[in-house]
Amino acid sequence: MSTVSEVGGALGRPRAHVSARAVGVVVAAAGFVAQFTGAVIDGDASRTLLMGGVALTVLGAALALGGPVVFAPGRGPALGLVSCCAAVVLVGAGAVAIHRGTRGHEAQRVTTTGASAATVSHRSTGTAAAASGHDHSVSTGGNIGTRNADQHAELQPDKPLDVATREKLAGQLVVARDAAMKYPTVADAKAAGMYLAGKFTPGAGAHYMSMRGVTGGIKNGEVDPASPASYIYDGVSPTSKLVGLMYISLSAGPAPEGFAGPNDHWHRHFNTCIRYAAGGIEVPFPADSDVTQAMCDGVHGTFMKTTVWMVHAWVVPGWESPKGVFSHDNPDLLCADGTANTDAVGFCPGT
Repeated sequence: MSTVSEVGGALGRPRAHVSARAVGVVVAAAGFVAQFTGAVIDGDASRTLLMGGVALTVLGAALALGGPVVFAPGRGPALGLVSCCAAVVLVGAGAVAIHRGTRGHEAQRVTTTGASAATVSHRSTGTAAAASGHDHSVSTGGNIGTRNADQHAELQPDKPLDVATREKLAGQLVVARDAAMKYPTVADAKAAGMYLAGKFTPGAGAHYMSMRGVTGGIKNGEVDPASPASYIYDGVSPTSKLVGLMYISLSAGPAPEGFAGPNDHWHRHFNTCIRYAAGGIEVPFPADSDVTQAMCDGVHGTFMKTTVWMVHAWVVPGWESPKGVFSHDNPDLLCADGTANTDAVGFCPGT
């Protein structure tokens, strides 16, 4: 938002030269931020931010592509109006989301008995999926402490697949691998408009978010392997190499069908605080710990009691996870010093 404001301010300077393409990129970036926020929070607020974000992204793309022609020299005021409108759309969407989110939290406090019940109400028991033999989640209960119970399902051994299911999964993984290889380095990801979420984490790498995958990675419950939500790299420098993918589902219900077969164990994170900064998204506290709304408010962050569903796919040749293609972490991903030593939040120092 500050970036949009700075661009808008520049438009008011009599002799400032403004690039329509640059403003379009900023507007599209603001739309991506709104969509990402909508993707990781619950309820009506999620839908509001997603719709507002899509509108901004379309506006930004149109401005970036057609702006240099439409806004020829001498039409600076019109360009300034577009920037102003973009800021208003984003602020308006955020205000409506906050209002609706507040009402949702109030209703939740009335209908639940404490943070534990509120958290469990967002979880899948896995009963229906287990009855069909396709269980991607894990039944849990009690308070969230420093461990993520969803991830326990990922420790289960893979189940055998019949021939048809194995062939379908093989085809999906080939498509996923092809999608991954389109952006072999961080420089490629950034050139495509992706943004870093967090920092580099041993076992999980560095995630660069893709707007297309955030909103279109799941279709009718099944994963679209060509649309990952994030591309995972072995570092954050421009030459860092691609190592894997992550897919997400915006569904508030049980884990999605996802990939063919029962072995893609989807997970969520709990008590997560995120904060937007120039060029990416910061995570000031470790997820799945005893972080509170008040703590997140204290650092001007956005608090999520429960995130959306997500799954990693280690499909890049040479970076296959020894724990399995859908394992939560890949133990071959280490910090630059060759260790898994991290700071208090869980990131490698210096990244």
